[in-house]
Amino acid sequence: MLKYIDENEYKKISGTESIPDNFDNLVIEASSYINLHTFERIDVDNIPEQVKYATCLIVDLINEENVKLSEIGNLKSQNIEGWSETYSTPEEIKIHYSNKKKDVLKQYLWNVIGKDGNYLLYRGE
Repeated sequence: MLKYIDENEYKKISGTESIPDNFDNLVIEASSYINLHTFERIDVDNIPEQVKYATCLIVDLINEENVKLSEIGNLKSQNIEGWSETYSTPEEIKIHYSNKKKDVLKQYLWNVIGKDGNYLLYRGE
C-alpha cells in the first residue's frame, strides 16, 4: 500500500514521540488522498518534503475527523442567555474536514513539481 511517510518520519516532522492509534490505516488513507488529488505525479522514490509534511497534517486531520464522528453530540454553538445549543451533524463534520484537507494541499503543494514536470495540483492538459 502507498505510504508517503513512516512512523519515524511522522514523529520527526510532527515533533512528537507518539503516533495516533491505527497509524498505518491513517497514513495509507492520507497518502491515497494526496495521490488522488495530485494525479499520481509524486515520485515515490524521491518524495518531496512538502508532500511528507502535508501527509502528516492530513493524517492528523483524518484522525481528528474520526474522533469527532465517533463522539455523540458535537457542540457547534451555544447561547447562554437564551440557553440554546446547536450540534454538528456528521455531514457538516465531513464537509469541514474535507475543506481543511484541500486547504492543506493548496497551501503546501501548490508549487511542487511532479515526476512528469507539471505542478502536482495542475489539472490541465
